[in-house]
Amino acid sequence: MSSPRPEKPVVSVIVEGYNETRELGKAVNTLDALQRQDFPAHQVEIVLMGNVDQVKEWKARYERSEPFWGIQAVEAKGLSYLQLKNRGAQFASADILAFTDSDVYPHRSWLSSLVEGIRAGGDVSIGLSLFKSAKSWEWNRATRLAAASITWGWVVGKRLDPTSNLPLPVGFMDHNFGLRVDTFRRHQYDTKFSRLCGAPLLTRSFLDSGAKLVLQPHQRVTHYFSWWYWLKCLHFRYGYEVYMLRRLNDQYPDQWIARTSLFEPITTMLWHILLDVPRWLRISRLLDVHPVRRVILLPLVIAMSCVARTAEMVGMYCTMAAPDAMRQWAESV
Repeated sequence: MSSPRPEKPVVSVIVEGYNETRELGKAVNTLDALQRQDFPAHQVEIVLMGNVDQVKEWKARYERSEPFWGIQAVEAKGLSYLQLKNRGAQFASADILAFTDSDVYPHRSWLSSLVEGIRAGGDVSIGLSLFKSAKSWEWNRATRLAAASITWGWVVGKRLDPTSNLPLPVGFMDHNFGLRVDTFRRHQYDTKFSRLCGAPLLTRSFLDSGAKLVLQPHQRVTHYFSWWYWLKCLHFRYGYEVYMLRRLNDQYPDQWIARTSLFEPITTMLWHILLDVPRWLRISRLLDVHPVRRVILLPLVIAMSCVARTAEMVGMYCTMAAPDAMRQWAESV
């Protein structure tokens, strides 16, 4: 016998269809994962944000909201990636918001960990992001672990939270965080740069206001992966974002690098490679990677870091040479 539907959902999950339009994944897979959560589905509201065709498909497929508390498919024509998230939050009914993307597969414990992080006193709950294999959502291959540590591992800081003995997060990924609805009402995404720089600028806003960020190691998702996407659409683009963030946010880490002038991209590349080693050790520990495997995979992490950070270096030089063209490209991917 199914549990009765409460008057109000505990958590509203906002899923935007931006990445689905780029053929990186399908929202149907994300919802399939949300149905498999160890958190009660009848306490979960789904808010789907997309274009006309997407909304038509979603309404036909999810005519009935079961097993969820409810499913809203909302048309949002012409909005950018971050604008879709801001807009989606306006339709949420719950006091806790969770954000993910249409090319992401939340792990079984994603929602329960996220809600636990908020209920335990966090204003923003942040999880770990991983990469899928080529033909499945399996994430534990060596190259995928290394890629995830290099790309997403920066969110895990060095300092420990004395209340949980877990690392304090220093940021979040747009596809894997949750927060109190009143927190998001006070701190929404800045969309002046379309889809760019949103998470770091929003993190700064959270921290400046004294909001408590908590890390939940089992709040995990698996993200779409291809080598071309990883190098070009992520790390080449990150060259632009890092360059801009150093100039937009005076508290962005390692500001000294900007003073190296024409050597800034090279200095950034070398510094990020050095940072990727301790990041791997922190991330692999949180993922319960066996200590022997951590050491064995370290050369692979360093090699892949050199490749990814070289792509960032090239992206940064392209930004210095043609900032307007680079911004236009970066906003479109």
